[in-house]
Amino acid sequence: MRRGQLSGRLFGQRTEGMSAAEFGLIVPVMLLIVCGIMDFGNLYYQLNVVNEAAREAARIAATQKTSGSPPNQTTVQTTIRSEFGNSLNLTLTPNPPTSGSSVQATVTNAVTILTPVINQLIPNNPTTVTGACCMQVE
Repeated sequence: MRRGQLSGRLFGQRTEGMSAAEFGLIVPVMLLIVCGIMDFGNLYYQLNVVNEAAREAARIAATQKTSGSPPNQTTVQTTIRSEFGNSLNLTLTPNPPTSGSSVQATVTNAVTILTPVINQLIPNNPTTVTGACCMQVE
């Protein structure tokens, strides 16, 4: 028998459904990996957003003055929410910032993990990401 006549057979066994069975075993694992990458990518993105928002909030609180006084927490939070999204929560310490001292801005946001298996691995869903920044008030 020539080698070309053995294509599609392995030691005399039929292999027509073997690739479908292998595909059925691999697809759930691959979907879990892809969904996990998307969930953790979203979590990392939101962490970057809250860090950038905290940096921007501290900069606004430390440098901008409205009618001779530094802005308070509500005006800074309104600015941050318009730039970064309405779900961000801001805490300024002290509120309002005093000239010559430092101001700390802490921004938090809730991130929901969507993949069911990964959702079971992370105890708090939605999980809260926090960003903080401290600057000297002018």
